[in-house]
Amino acid sequence: MTSILASVSRLIDTLHLRPNRTQWVRFAVSLALAVLLWGWVTELQDPRTERVFSGVAIEVGELPDTLQVVTTLPTVDVTIEGAESQVEPVSQTAVSVQADLSVVNGPGEYQIPLAANVPNGNDYSIEPGEVIIQVDERVSEIFPLDPRYTSTSDQTRTVGDIVPDPSQVTVTGPASAVERVAEVILPVTVDRQTESFDDTYMPYAVDGEGQRISEVEILPEAILTQVEVQTQGKAVSVIPTVTGVPAEGFSVQQRRALPDTIVVDGPEEILDELLFVNTEPVDVTDANQSISMEVGLADLPEGVTVIEPSESVIEVRLAIEDISASSQTLTGLPVEPVGLEDGLSAAFEPGAVSIQVSAPVDILQAMGPEDISIWVDLGGLGPGTYRIAPEVTVPQGASWQTAEPLQIDVTIDESTVSSPEPSTPVASSPTSYSPLAQGRQRPRT
Repeated sequence: MTSILASVSRLIDTLHLRPNRTQWVRFAVSLALAVLLWGWVTELQDPRTERVFSGVAIEVGELPDTLQVVTTLPTVDVTIEGAESQVEPVSQTAVSVQADLSVVNGPGEYQIPLAANVPNGNDYSIEPGEVIIQVDERVSEIFPLDPRYTSTSDQTRTVGDIVPDPSQVTVTGPASAVERVAEVILPVTVDRQTESFDDTYMPYAVDGEGQRISEVEILPEAILTQVEVQTQGKAVSVIPTVTGVPAEGFSVQQRRALPDTIVVDGPEEILDELLFVNTEPVDVTDANQSISMEVGLADLPEGVTVIEPSESVIEVRLAIEDISASSQTLTGLPVEPVGLEDGLSAAFEPGAVSIQVSAPVDILQAMGPEDISIWVDLGGLGPGTYRIAPEVTVPQGASWQTAEPLQIDVTIDESTVSSPEPSTPVASSPTSYSPLAQGRQRPRT
């Protein structure tokens, strides 16, 4: 406004005009009205507005290396005000708030004012406008590593020496936090490792009560560690043994051992030949309902002991069902491989099995060998000899009672011709069963 009046005054002097007092008053009023009109029009076209940006983080300035802010700073709300065209384009990421730490000269508590950086020169306000921070001395201390490993329930493995490299770390942070550190733990996990291995683990600091201390920094962050794993024993399958004959019209439809595998230990030459163990017999004579019974293990080779379960007790569950329907024995059914890797070939001994099928008479009369599918899953197996229980699929409405043999020997060799993987033969609306001894055995040497 002052510059406008000065320009008008110079113009009057140039034109040698000598306005009187009344003219000056009229001119001033006209100018004021023009300015007000300009402001009103401007306000209509680009009105003033304000926006609130919530949850803006506080950025702190640099401190000497020996000092550290230990306070968890809150977030603040920033309100900016200005012309709509200048305020609306502003994004949350364009607004920042700084705490000026230039007044900090040592450990202690400080009340720090906050300042904001907003685009386009808009006016702003901050709530709260200042924060109280606690500054502590930053120190470092060396701690030895304490390796800890999570034990596994698998008793065939034990963990020996654990050697971290390096064996100690530097803990840095606020003096009050470092003073609380009782030890630095290196958590080691074995997972499914069956032999000694090297891996990296992340150490962490704890206080005297075992609580983690997150305010400190540990260097190095990752520790290369050698872990010694020793194996003992061998896992073998458990086969439920059943004696007697159920009541007339009833049959044992399913047999299950819990657990279905145990861990045994003993002379290596005996363990190499041991693939499964039998339970003590469960008598089903005249039984007309399912049976669940705890029994021991039978016929363990001399020198072989059970590691897991330590009590050597097995729960045998027998599903005994009414099979009033007729039964039929199908013999010479071929066994087909599924999942055999390319470049391998498989031979079965025996190459065919017999199964007994129970079903209503009309289903049995219409059923032939082509309706029965028998296969073994060789997926993931390499060259070697395995004893595997075959899978059986029978048509809907039928059930299979027993198979002979229950397990077959499979020999897998390398072949120059890839063996295509046959699709699993499935009858219409099939019902799939697993044989009595489930699972695959380890290769025999």
